[in-house]
Amino acid sequence: MELQAIAAPFFALYTEISMNQLANIGLNITSWELVILLFLLGGGFLLGILLGRNRVFFLLLGSYISLALMTVIPFKKIFPEYFDNEENFVVTIVAFLILIGIVYFLLSRSLRKSLKKSANKSLFQVFFLSLFFIGIVVSVVFLFFPKDLIKEFSPMVLKIFNTSTARILWLVVPLIFIGIFKGRQTMVKRK
Repeated sequence: MELQAIAAPFFALYTEISMNQLANIGLNITSWELVILLFLLGGGFLLGILLGRNRVFFLLLGSYISLALMTVIPFKKIFPEYFDNEENFVVTIVAFLILIGIVYFLLSRSLRKSLKKSANKSLFQVFFLSLFFIGIVVSVVFLFFPKDLIKEFSPMVLKIFNTSTARILWLVVPLIFIGIFKGRQTMVKRK
């Protein structure tokens, strides 16, 4: 308890200094958004380290498939009491995350053996695949948020995750990244 009392003023000062520094460079971001962004970066890195490149690749692929399934499965007709009103957006987010888990499970069981042979343990690739996965998930989650909740986020966070351009980039850049590094691996194997 004493440690918390001692550390609280330092944390408050650090947060205030960090927010002032961010404001000076033109980033209009709240402290809780900063914590969320740092958590996403740290979580993405930790996810990549713990799971490895192939499993993160399956998660990334699962997020694409789950997004497609969310647009095709008529959840509002099947479960109108849960999916029909905008206030139950958490149910939609949970359904999306469950779909990612199901697709990941199915892909990892069927494709793991074929990818083990070509496993590259590059920390660079693992980090970026994890970052792309987290970015896609957050960008898709923003699709499910109600409009009044979206207004609470800073313009910078909305620009990163909630514009149509950002969403396209979150979906296309990982494919380009995978294509570049897959092509590079094939060229290295041929030599």
